[in-house]
Amino acid sequence: MNRVRFILAEHRAGIIVLMLYVALATAYNAANPLFEAPDERLHYLFIDHVNREGSLPIVELGGPLTEAHQAPLYYLIAALITSPPPEEELGSHWEVNPFWGYMIGRVGDDNKNQYLHPALGWWGDATTSTVRTIRLLSTAFGAGVVILTYLLAGRFVARPLALATAALVAFMPNFLLTTSAVTNDALVVFMATAGGLILVDLIERQDTPSLLTWIALGLYLGLGVISKTSFLPLLPLSALVVAWLAVRRHSWRLFVTAGVILLAGVLLVSGWWMLRNLRLYGDLTGLTRMWAVWGIREPLTLPVYRVELHNFRTTFWANFGYGNVPMPDWVYALTDVFMIGGMVGLVIGFIRTRQPGNSISLERQAQIIFLLVWTAMTLMALLWYLQRTISVTGRQLYAVLPVIALGLISGWAAIVPRRWHTVLAGAIGSLMLSFAIGALVGVLIPAYRPSPRLAVEQAEQVATHRLDWQLGDIARLVGYDISPALVGPGTEATLTLYWEPLRTTDQNYTVFVHLFGEDNALVGARDTYPGLGNDPTTTWVPGETIVDRIPVPISPDAEGPILLDIEVGLYDLDSGERLPIKDNAGSAIGYPVIGTVKLAGRVFPVVEEDINSDWLFEGGNVWLAGYEVSRADLIPGDSLVVTLYWHSMGPLPISYTTFVHLVNANGEIAAQADGIPLHGRYPTTAWGVGERFEDAYTLPLPTNLPPGGYSLLLGLYDPLTGARLPLVNGADHIRLDSSLEVR
Repeated sequence: MNRVRFILAEHRAGIIVLMLYVALATAYNAANPLFEAPDERLHYLFIDHVNREGSLPIVELGGPLTEAHQAPLYYLIAALITSPPPEEELGSHWEVNPFWGYMIGRVGDDNKNQYLHPALGWWGDATTSTVRTIRLLSTAFGAGVVILTYLLAGRFVARPLALATAALVAFMPNFLLTTSAVTNDALVVFMATAGGLILVDLIERQDTPSLLTWIALGLYLGLGVISKTSFLPLLPLSALVVAWLAVRRHSWRLFVTAGVILLAGVLLVSGWWMLRNLRLYGDLTGLTRMWAVWGIREPLTLPVYRVELHNFRTTFWANFGYGNVPMPDWVYALTDVFMIGGMVGLVIGFIRTRQPGNSISLERQAQIIFLLVWTAMTLMALLWYLQRTISVTGRQLYAVLPVIALGLISGWAAIVPRRWHTVLAGAIGSLMLSFAIGALVGVLIPAYRPSPRLAVEQAEQVATHRLDWQLGDIARLVGYDISPALVGPGTEATLTLYWEPLRTTDQNYTVFVHLFGEDNALVGARDTYPGLGNDPTTTWVPGETIVDRIPVPISPDAEGPILLDIEVGLYDLDSGERLPIKDNAGSAIGYPVIGTVKLAGRVFPVVEEDINSDWLFEGGNVWLAGYEVSRADLIPGDSLVVTLYWHSMGPLPISYTTFVHLVNANGEIAAQADGIPLHGRYPTTAWGVGERFEDAYTLPLPTNLPPGGYSLLLGLYDPLTGARLPLVNGADHIRLDSSLEVR
């Protein structure tokens, strides 16, 4: 008991780090929906097969993607502590989100969920409780990694720096996610770290290890082999450590004895698995069969290497899901600075060891070389693996994560004066804790969080534009908001829809949003399940209103200024059939245009010399900058196109109608075209400052149009009163100077 009390008192800070790790890993477990972690569903299927069939699964050629080639230890342990849930219940957690992966590298919450998740609590149904339990097993292995990292670092650096090393591992967001998910990575990091610590201690042993030590190590290495293939670099490294000890003791007997025992231990524990692989797949690890199912990638080019490096860099630190839930770029810039600083510090530290008086013992040199070779071998193995596999993520380097953390801390310690090492350790630990909490609260939770809910009365008050449309018997569209009010080509308009469910449904309907410009050209569109994938209609409950925010990209080729029509509805993704819509009076709506949003055009500076005072309307907000006619010689029965070039300095208080009149010498109207500018899509109440745009009008010419000269008159009038907007010169119209003739 006194020994325990001493350890608790002596390592209080380390225990706090461990407790914070467990709390954070549990929070990551709760925040990350089932099967959203990389390959979690496939890892779970391995465990489920063991539970149901009592045997290891087999990788079938032509079968589905699988993790059945993996070493079995993690899955066997997980199967021992769980039992399989009902199969029909299990399948309900695997309904795929068809819009998953939208803008995959973008920060945010847009369709980050690969699966549609039932609205269940922390323990939920049998499937949820089973997965959560296995995740807690991973967390237990992760806690072991934190402890072993602290012990390993303590062999090389002072206690504050060892504590910082443990904190760097414990609070790394992707390590937290990995060790709170169903994955054998959690086990192999624990096994590899423990194995590395054992070998580091062997290197500096002054006595000759006993036979029992070698037997225990051999059995342990065998367990490591059946934890995951990323443990394998420790096998040749173990042989090197044995060789080191034999040379130091001038004992060939030690080398042969230890080598035979280690090999026997590995074969005893893992030989059955390797023989099974050889019989089933033709190789010792099963990787050949795995590639036959998953496929082997094409030879990598330099651009592909850059992409892989980016993915590896982000998923090493903090990028959740399948690398589709990233942090903001500035976060990775800071981690880059931290990595570069640590590596520079290591170089500085190495140079110092070469100076007189700073030499280190031969054993310490051997330990450092061991850690460096271990890391290098792991990196080379991953590079080899990358040539064949679709992608390699940062977590696949976690077998040597404690070594990398120790190197980075040691590097920064070489830069910072020794008297500041405690402060350095505290700063790194605090920053990493903030990193872990920030990634959880700012990225992971929002990525999978359902949309806000409002009471119906609240939604009716909040919605800027009320609609009260009913879509089938499924929902009422209470209203909508649109922001920003002005969008540009290549930007986004964010539409917020307020859905009131009318009944529960087992059908998932897709929301569509279409933005139409001139001539009904589609300039923006989004299709998604509600809540950007997090609120499928199967989860809707009457009595609440879902606040559904949908960003809609605008085509970079879209041309403004113009008011874009916004069309919204729900449809069945499989059949394409839309739900019928009725307005609040019960009338059917054929074209569900809920409103408009303005698409900006180019803005031109105002040059006074360019303003024709005779073409300037009263108030100075609008003038005619120019015009074109399609032809000067008129043909009866044909059409004349008149294109006006307006320059605006802001909106007008009334939605004026433009008139273009063709008049004869007596001022009589021979043909005309009246209309809201841009075919009704750009009323004068929406005109902006500094805008210049063209507005074409087609005048059908009568078949009996008499020969003679004609002129064009144009102006603006209030369609309600007929009153024309006067010009600054007092006229109520502009007479264009073109001479038109009918011969």
